[in-house]
Amino acid sequence: MDDSDAIDFGEFDSDSETPRWPSLQDIFDADSFETIAENAASYISRARFRDAEHSSSLVAIKSGSIDPRFSKQPHDIGKELRILLSTDHTNIIEVLGHSYESPTSTLHYWMPFLPFDVYGILSNPRMSPHAPPGGTSDISADPSSFLVVAKSIIYQTLSALAYIHKHGIAHRDLKPRNLLLTADGHLKLIDFGIAWTENTDERDLWPEPRGRMCFDVATGPYRAPELLFGAADYNAYATDLWSTGAVFAEFFTPLRLCKAYDDDGDWCQDGEESGSESDSDESAPKQPFIVPKGLSPDSPDVEWVRESLYDGTRGQIGLAWSIFKVHGTPTSESWPGFKDLPDAQKVTFTQVPAVDLQKLLPNLPPAEAEPDHHASLDLIRKLLAYPPENRLRAVEALKHQLFRMGVPLLLPTDYPPTEGREGKEWNGRTLADFVSQYVSASENVQA
Repeated sequence: MDDSDAIDFGEFDSDSETPRWPSLQDIFDADSFETIAENAASYISRARFRDAEHSSSLVAIKSGSIDPRFSKQPHDIGKELRILLSTDHTNIIEVLGHSYESPTSTLHYWMPFLPFDVYGILSNPRMSPHAPPGGTSDISADPSSFLVVAKSIIYQTLSALAYIHKHGIAHRDLKPRNLLLTADGHLKLIDFGIAWTENTDERDLWPEPRGRMCFDVATGPYRAPELLFGAADYNAYATDLWSTGAVFAEFFTPLRLCKAYDDDGDWCQDGEESGSESDSDESAPKQPFIVPKGLSPDSPDVEWVRESLYDGTRGQIGLAWSIFKVHGTPTSESWPGFKDLPDAQKVTFTQVPAVDLQKLLPNLPPAEAEPDHHASLDLIRKLLAYPPENRLRAVEALKHQLFRMGVPLLLPTDYPPTEGREGKEWNGRTLADFVSQYVSASENVQA
C-alpha cells in the first residue's frame, strides 16, 4: 500500500485558525505520559488512550521537528512517517496514528508499545549454549532453545530487510535496540529516522541523491567499514547487510560481567579476568563468559552485557581498526575498491591478516552440533564481506541453509505463511515458549 501521498507535510504550516490536527492530550491520557528515550532529533513517550475502549493499550509516541533548524541531519521524522505509511510487512512496526503541532513544528506518530527488544535478549546469560558461571542453579545450558530464538530473530530481520530493499528503502540504523519483540517472538523493525530511499522527495529535509549521501549513519559497532572513510555514493542496502551480520554475530560473542552502576562512570571493568583470556592476548580464543577480577556473578549489583564483535567506543578510526583486526587490513585482493574511498589514504593502517572468526564467537553452537555450527559461521561471513557488492542479499539470505537444516526455524503463530522449512511448533513448544526463557517482564524498551 502507499498512503504516504495522502499526507502533505508541506501544508503543515497552514495559517488557518482552525486546527487541522488533534492534540496529543485529546487522544491520550495526560497522566499516563512518560518519556522513555530521547536523542538530539526526537524523543519517545509512552502513553495510554483516553478512549475507555482502548485505555488498556499502551502506545509509543515518537515526536520530532520537521523544521530543519531544529532537526539534525540526516534525521527526518516526516520522511520516516511517509516510509512507514508506505510499508505493509509483518516485521515492520505499524503506525496507528499521527498528529502535528504547528507552533513548534513538531510531528508526532504513534505505534504499538512493545515490551522487549533484541538487546535485552542478548544480555541474558541464558542466551548461550553454555551454562553461565555463578551459583544460580536454575540456569543450565540449553543449546537448542538458544538457537531456535537466534534463528527466528535473524530470519525475521532478514525478511524485513528483503521487503524494504525491494521497495528502494535502506534502514541505515539496524541494531539490537531497533529490533523489538512481542511476547510471542514476533519481531518488529523500528526507527526509520535516517533511512535512505532510492527516489528523493521534495518534502525531504535532507535530500540525498547519489554522490551526496550521508555517511554518518548507523550506530557504533554496526557501521559498515565503507561508511568510515567518507563515502558519499555507496550501496545503502549493503550497509544494512553488514549491520545484520554484526547483530547476528553478537548471538555468539562473549557475555561480560559489569557493574550495574558506578559513581566513576567505569561501567564495565577491563583488566584481569577469571575463567577467561586476558584482553591483551588477542590470539587466544575468547571464552563464553568473561568475569573481570573483583566481580562475582552472584553479586546483586552486577549485570551481564553482550560484547560486540567490533569496538565502536573509540571513534571511526578505532572502529575501522577493530574491523581490520578481525577481517584483515583491506588489500587490492580482499577489497579492490577500498583505496577509492575518499578518506581511505588519509590513514595508514598496519597490515594484519584475518583471524579465525570462531575464536571470537565462543557462543557458537558446539562443533558437533552440525549443520548449525557451520551454517551460522557461513551466514555471518557472507554478510560481513568487505566489498559491499559481495555481501549476501537479504532475499538470498532467507534461503540460506541455516534456516533449512539443523534446529528448525520457528516463526510466531500469527506469522503469514512463507515458503521454506519453518514451523509453528517444535517438540510441542511454540516460539513464544522458547522466547519466554530469555525475556523479563520488567523490561521496558522501545527507544
